[in-house]
Amino acid sequence: MEETNEISLQEIFMILWNKVWVIILCTLIGGVSAFGISAFVLDPTYTSRVSMYVNSNTERENTIANLNDINASQKLVSTYIEILKSDNVLSKVITETGLTYTPEQIRKMLTASAVNGTEIFEVKITTEDADEAADIANTIAAVAPEEIIRVVKAGSVELIDEAVPATKPSSPNVLLNTVIGLMLGGVLSVLGVLVAEMLDNRIKHEDDLKKAFDFPILGTIPDLEDAATRIK
Repeated sequence: MEETNEISLQEIFMILWNKVWVIILCTLIGGVSAFGISAFVLDPTYTSRVSMYVNSNTERENTIANLNDINASQKLVSTYIEILKSDNVLSKVITETGLTYTPEQIRKMLTASAVNGTEIFEVKITTEDADEAADIANTIAAVAPEEIIRVVKAGSVELIDEAVPATKPSSPNVLLNTVIGLMLGGVLSVLGVLVAEMLDNRIKHEDDLKKAFDFPILGTIPDLEDAATRIK
């Protein structure tokens, strides 16, 4: 069994080695295709973010936040985020910005999450226009706190960082996509070469006959072209 495995591995290596040019070509095609699509076909998008602090205690004179206040604030974050995504809030954002989007379209641009389990949460807006993304994010930060407090009737939301227009696109990641294209092209070409070889049942060598039939080989036909070349 050991010998069979060793021969099998050798055969696989020789198959890949004989088709190494195909593998290299397919790898390059995959990388170039991914680069071309990422750089020239896909529209770049830009992301702007605002961060806000949730305070469950509305009494400003008490400047020392106790553990209960912090725990309550952390629990309120998820509630505040859901209110922030509501049609009521997003409709006001659309009115303030003068944009023609629907609340559902704004919701698809928006991602919001707590920052490392703290009382701070951030809102990210991703669009194809960097200035527009920053405008929507800042408008949400201006509109949402009043609506959140109106619904919850407790606590407060304070702005920490305003959104600024992004100078670089957040996607597509041309370098990452190119690397993925190279890897995908290489893997698919290797699989393609191996599958093609497995499906090829033609007799090419004396060893192929020995494997296919359990009969002794009485003789072989010489390669006349090869013989003529050697004589010359």
